[in-house]
Amino acid sequence: MSDNLISKVLKNKKSSVPIWFMRQAGRHIPEYFKIRKNEKNFINFCLNEDLIIKSTTLPLKYYDLDAAIIFSDILMIPWAMDRNVKFTKNFGPSLKPMIAGETKIVRNICLISKLVPLKNSISYLREKLPKSISLIGFAGAPWTLACYMIEGRGSKDFINTRKALWSSYEWFMELIETLIVYIADKLEMQARAGADILMIFDSWSHMIPNTFFDDCAIRPTAKIVDILRSRKILVPVIGFPFKAGASIVKYSFESKVDCIALDWSVDLCWAIKYINKKVALQGNLDPASLIPSHSNHLRENVLTILETMKDRRFIFNVGHGLTPDCKIDNVKEVISIVRNYNMKV
Repeated sequence: MSDNLISKVLKNKKSSVPIWFMRQAGRHIPEYFKIRKNEKNFINFCLNEDLIIKSTTLPLKYYDLDAAIIFSDILMIPWAMDRNVKFTKNFGPSLKPMIAGETKIVRNICLISKLVPLKNSISYLREKLPKSISLIGFAGAPWTLACYMIEGRGSKDFINTRKALWSSYEWFMELIETLIVYIADKLEMQARAGADILMIFDSWSHMIPNTFFDDCAIRPTAKIVDILRSRKILVPVIGFPFKAGASIVKYSFESKVDCIALDWSVDLCWAIKYINKKVALQGNLDPASLIPSHSNHLRENVLTILETMKDRRFIFNVGHGLTPDCKIDNVKEVISIVRNYNMKV
């Protein structure tokens, strides 16, 4: 891993505050839609090396960032498992729903062979990007992928997933264990291709019943990290247990990740006090603060985050992905505030 700003933070070295944004490549940049028009089918878009490369590097044309995150989707693993993943405009993803205890769980697929364009894109980007820019590979967490696979779509409460967990625990854990292997395979592939950092997105972790948080979030993440380390993949891993509340504390001590991304609902003073001090932190600007054309609070909020986190290893980011309606000028302003802050400390 090159000795750039983010790697310094994750290696426990004194560093200025690096900055990048989750979902920085995408719908808030008008130029993205020109790229997107090249392929109507989103799965095919995510398997097109040229389009992956263009989408990944697009934010770097607009912003002074410390990382590029590879353009892909967490549902590429369910797609590889033949769950009939589709993306429909104004609707989002849809999959063939799994029925607890009845649906056969597909094992022993050659995930890597199905994601060769992703691998090739990372290899190309790592060679072409400046060494000062980290390249981030990622995957969805087992619970979050299971949510989509059982519901067959997004949901407000993921009631079918939770019902499956309570009624068919052994089947559910079998699904989780299968996903652990595929996720580790995908992350390993990205690291070997050249990704400097890996990230695990548990976007629906706040839907896990507290009784099962260890089984569905902490233990699977730790097992993924263990598999990676056993395969000599030593790049840092960022975990993102979205809106997991107080469970983040235990996650920080037992998940074995090197950094925890915090959503915008987390009180940073609380985080500093209770979260494992051996892990770095990332976050947690509300992406909604980047939507108003003129916000009186944006600068104040960014500076508050920076001051609060000044004694912790910290990567500045949003507390969830950038939204389609966030303003480019606001993103640039945040970057400028962070860069100027670094010059003064």
